[in-house]
Amino acid sequence: MTVPLVLLHPLGVDHRFWDPVRSLFEPDLITPDLAGATIEEMADGLELTEPVDLAGVSLGGLVAQVLASKRPDLVRRLVLVDTVAVYPEAMRRMWRERASLVRREGLAPILDPTQKLWFTEAAPPEAVSRVRALLLSGDPSLYARTCEALAAADTTSLAPGIKAPTLVLCGKHDAPPFHAAADWFAGNLPDVTVTWLPGAHGTAYEHPHAFADAVAAFLE
Repeated sequence: MTVPLVLLHPLGVDHRFWDPVRSLFEPDLITPDLAGATIEEMADGLELTEPVDLAGVSLGGLVAQVLASKRPDLVRRLVLVDTVAVYPEAMRRMWRERASLVRREGLAPILDPTQKLWFTEAAPPEAVSRVRALLLSGDPSLYARTCEALAAADTTSLAPGIKAPTLVLCGKHDAPPFHAAADWFAGNLPDVTVTWLPGAHGTAYEHPHAFADAVAAFLE
């Protein structure tokens, strides 16, 4: 029996973030939309009933850490992509400021900074355009609440409870806090492999084949 693969999306998007990789995996693929006021609520909202392989990007990676720690019986393999256990204080402050900005002005002001973080200059323009449209179609209040959840998130104390073999993936051109986090996971999770991928924070979207190949090899 094939173990389902659950993919958890990053901030500001939904299950459509996974469209570029959907055809690259077997049919047993689950791509839920994350909702809740805290990372813990998002994990509880997944309501998994059988063991799965679990992969999450950024926000999704934080949610995946909570679930893997709280319900080790449900997570066979864990993949953490371009994510952290806790943001440095400067980024926590940035998330709080961004929440206020979006509540005042809507989602348009976050398009350029998100594109700069997620994509390299070599990214296909059509991929960038699709993500910008996806971001702009979101709910500003949900985005703001999720920014606040990211500012408050801290899974460092949960690391000893993560028993699943873990693959940490990070874009070579991602921002320094995510490179530092990959090193932190390498030193604090009991069974971990770190692999560097092309691209930046949105490597799963900009380089879907490289992402899918790394995940498939780990899950074999």
